[in-house]
Amino acid sequence: MPLRLRSRQQRAPGRQAGCLQVQAVLTKEKSEMDVSKMSPLGDRLLVKPQEVEKQTAGGILLSPTSSGKSMQDALVGTVLAVGEDVDIGVAAGDRVLFSKYGSSDVEVPDGEICFVAQKSILAKLS
Repeated sequence: MPLRLRSRQQRAPGRQAGCLQVQAVLTKEKSEMDVSKMSPLGDRLLVKPQEVEKQTAGGILLSPTSSGKSMQDALVGTVLAVGEDVDIGVAAGDRVLFSKYGSSDVEVPDGEICFVAQKSILAKLS
């Protein structure tokens, strides 16, 4: 799935001089990726990660660096599909806790999905 990349040599606000900014352009292949037609192979699961809270229940705004996905070692998500070799008792619709290091993230028009290896599923949430 090729993505056309464009680069700009101009200085972006808050960036050092000489930094290269790369911008991905949506191609036909990416726009046609339909999650409902994807089925994971082997011992993998297709998981839709839960959005990270940007504000607490009390209204406090959270910093992207302190609460963002990059700072978490484990993520919560909903299982969309299960590969034929998965034998850990999870099914489509279940919520799971999974290791971010055992997943492959894919951008689709609806957001982001993850292909997660069975061994990276840490817990089934009830």
